[in-house]
Amino acid sequence: MKKCITSFLLLLFISFTLNAQSNNATSKHESIDILMQHCYDNGLFNGTIMVTQNGEVIYKNALGFADKATDRGLTNESAFYLCSVSKQFTTMAVMILKEQGKLDYTDTLSKYFSEFPSYADTVTIKHLMTHTSGIPDHYNLGAYKVGLNNQDVLKLLLKQEKLDFSPGEKYQYSNGGYVLLALIIEKVAGMSFPNFMDTTIFKPLGMNNTLVFDESSPEIINRAVGHNMAGELDDYEIFTSGAGGIFSNIGDLHLWDKALYTEKLISKTSLNEAFTPTTLNSGALSNYGYGWGISENEDKKTVQHSGSLSGYRTYIRRNLNDNSGYILLTNNGAAFKSGSIRQALDNILNNEVFELPKIPISTKLAIALKINDANTAINKIQTILNENPDEYEVDEQAINSLGYNYLTDNKVNTALAIFKLNVNFNPSAFNVYDSLGEALLANGDTINAVNNYRKSYTLNRNNKNAITVLKGIGVDTSDLTVPIVVPIEILESYVGKYESQPNFVFDISMQDSQLFIQATGQGISKIFASTQERFYSKIVNAQITFNKDEKGNVISLILHQNGDHLAKRIK
Repeated sequence: MKKCITSFLLLLFISFTLNAQSNNATSKHESIDILMQHCYDNGLFNGTIMVTQNGEVIYKNALGFADKATDRGLTNESAFYLCSVSKQFTTMAVMILKEQGKLDYTDTLSKYFSEFPSYADTVTIKHLMTHTSGIPDHYNLGAYKVGLNNQDVLKLLLKQEKLDFSPGEKYQYSNGGYVLLALIIEKVAGMSFPNFMDTTIFKPLGMNNTLVFDESSPEIINRAVGHNMAGELDDYEIFTSGAGGIFSNIGDLHLWDKALYTEKLISKTSLNEAFTPTTLNSGALSNYGYGWGISENEDKKTVQHSGSLSGYRTYIRRNLNDNSGYILLTNNGAAFKSGSIRQALDNILNNEVFELPKIPISTKLAIALKINDANTAINKIQTILNENPDEYEVDEQAINSLGYNYLTDNKVNTALAIFKLNVNFNPSAFNVYDSLGEALLANGDTINAVNNYRKSYTLNRNNKNAITVLKGIGVDTSDLTVPIVVPIEILESYVGKYESQPNFVFDISMQDSQLFIQATGQGISKIFASTQERFYSKIVNAQITFNKDEKGNVISLILHQNGDHLAKRIK
């Protein structure tokens, strides 16, 4: 299953203890520069970065190419496609119109689009902003095409006879919901979405290098062209807005960040509401507000969002307690080592130790595949890992993305080899089997494709894509969807606290035979059984396996999310 259309990092993200220290602006600048030069030199970062502390810029830099074809380098003024980082601007537009009395968060979808089925009477603007509407993500409906625009998305969504779930029941990321928000904004404001954003947000804040890219194809000064992790062209090629659509640079985003500490656009009351977790129908919390992911730890609140489309990967983080944070804009696809870079930056800003990220083996694999056949390249990678196991990291998502680069180019045999390698590297990850199943189907191997889709669903019963594909090729899935019943005494044995690193704990609790998980600084959510030992979240693509010792005592859990992360039981 391809996971590169968009992303939002949420809930169960793990960080790890690192190894250098800094405690003032000068030394922090030096530490960040060491970090970023290491990442650039090893192919982990190609883009621009800005880091702030107490509202002041302590580091900014541009590293790498803006356009490989012309050998043009990046500058601090380079403009990148923001991907889903655009969503926070869409919700700001909604909040502005709300304060002007032109709409309300409780307005229903049917108020603005009567053409939808009756379910639109139950979907509100707030549901759309918080990804709790049940409106499907249009990318999951196969909408992607060159030149895709908002009207294309609207036509597709109007054909959907039902919602994915009842509004407010759960969090489920939906780009389709945000396209609808952009269309609602146009109706309420009486002007195009690009014009409203420019006149109401960008120009008032002096964001002169920021625009919404639409069918008019406006000129983008200093544009950074999108590339995949192998350095091949993978540029932005659609015209949708609301869910994405905005180009900007680090300087303009710094102006945006500063404005959000003021009342230049909306009141503090509205801003605080945007930065508040959403309460679901069950009373559980979703750590997503109005276009922002939210985390809280020891009375410290952080809001952030990531983005991913074509060759662009983006991220913005704002630590509200001390007016610090950072912006990362890149144009080298899955080569961007987001998690490790962000963890190191967080530690530097917090005067904690940090370490230089390991080199993702995907970067070496991408290079090897450009000059060797698949089998030779993979043998070289195995040799590199055997000889230098501590220097490299096996990065599941980036290897998966590399496989899709070849599958999209109809190089199915190479894609198959890459996906099989990923299965060998990550045998407990559900998505590697889903992707291998897709490549096997493309190669006409239906029997093995079915086996891999079944395996994927067994590992993550929240993977509806596997069931959809299996049903589509006539496979009976009734045996897969039988509810898993775990005896109460086994559930009780899992209740406890599990520490993945100092001061980061997973608290497993139970109520009425239902297990819950709560990570430090994050909301509580339900987890559901895939097997007697393995559970999954319906909110994010994360699974948990409980481990026992030889005496049958539960001693640890493993979080399966972007790799396997061990947390030892401490209580």
